[in-house]
Amino acid sequence: MQLDDLDTPSIVVDLDRLEKNIKRMVTFTKECGVKLRPHVKTHKCPEIAKLQLAAGSTGVCLQKVSEVEVFAASGIKDIFLTNEIVVPSKIERLARVAEKTHIGVAVDDIEVARLMGKVFREVGSEADVYVDVDVGMKRCGIAAKHAPALAQQVARENNLVFRGLMGYEGQVNGAKTKKEQVGESAAAMRSMSAAKRGIKKKGLAVDVVSVGSSVSTWINARHPDVTEVQPGMYVFNDHVLVERGVATWDDLALTLVATVMSKPTEDRAVVDAGSKAFNFDTGRFPMAFEEKGAVMEHFSEEHGWLHLTGDARKLKIGDRMRFVPAHCCTMVNQHEKIYGIRGERVEKVFPVLARGKMS
Repeated sequence: MQLDDLDTPSIVVDLDRLEKNIKRMVTFTKECGVKLRPHVKTHKCPEIAKLQLAAGSTGVCLQKVSEVEVFAASGIKDIFLTNEIVVPSKIERLARVAEKTHIGVAVDDIEVARLMGKVFREVGSEADVYVDVDVGMKRCGIAAKHAPALAQQVARENNLVFRGLMGYEGQVNGAKTKKEQVGESAAAMRSMSAAKRGIKKKGLAVDVVSVGSSVSTWINARHPDVTEVQPGMYVFNDHVLVERGVATWDDLALTLVATVMSKPTEDRAVVDAGSKAFNFDTGRFPMAFEEKGAVMEHFSEEHGWLHLTGDARKLKIGDRMRFVPAHCCTMVNQHEKIYGIRGERVEKVFPVLARGKMS
């Protein structure tokens, strides 16, 4: 099958770029002396996760119990659920997976730690537990000064093993200059280091300090307290990461193929991919991969509205275009398959097996 044989809209990944991106991150983290545990919610595809593991990743990160179930059933043996799980039924599901798969999980509340310990004891399995520290994003996570008490509670629970700390400095992704990124990253790591010192004073070992957003990983992997990083979007990249300076246009592996379905005027065209194909969580429109004069200006559910200038005015009904998403993760979750291309040939089809897994 050739690229032009695909129905539209479809998402495709350039296999050469995918492989290069995977190798680049593995090389970088090895140079920094930290472990790489990628966030595979980016692609929700166990087959791509296996490529990352084969290249040198030590495990994977996920966000939902249902995702964990899919990846464990696909043979992934080391999974860190980097999210708060507070509903007893979900904790039990996680404990069931932990009977056969090495599971880690984040926690930011003492009562939840007690509940988690109780459920895991009843099931008879174990989990590594990481205290989730708020490092400036103001989302989940406990304040650094409260981390020692939570770590002590985790350590008291027989079927839970306190392993260390986790922090997500996602606010760094919004920093537009390198100076701002470095400053935000340093502030985040001051919180993490304070939490580590406080826990060690209580006599507990902090074996793992796991951090890293898609931007800050390139900075914080070099921090002396960090032992593990968990970036996700580096496998594909998107045009926001290019703007942030952590990827180039040549690193963009993921695009969406669409067809021009209407050309009402010389300077306006419509493609068959809108909000249902791309998602719009960042408030940013996708960018044309090749036609520089074609600018996406509006979405409806099944339509992408383009303003055309220059050579892009030559586009006609039936022409195919490729678009780079502003945010690759949410676009992937809209699709059942990712088509792997090498040149113009479709070489591989990756099922997005964890697509839509939200529980």
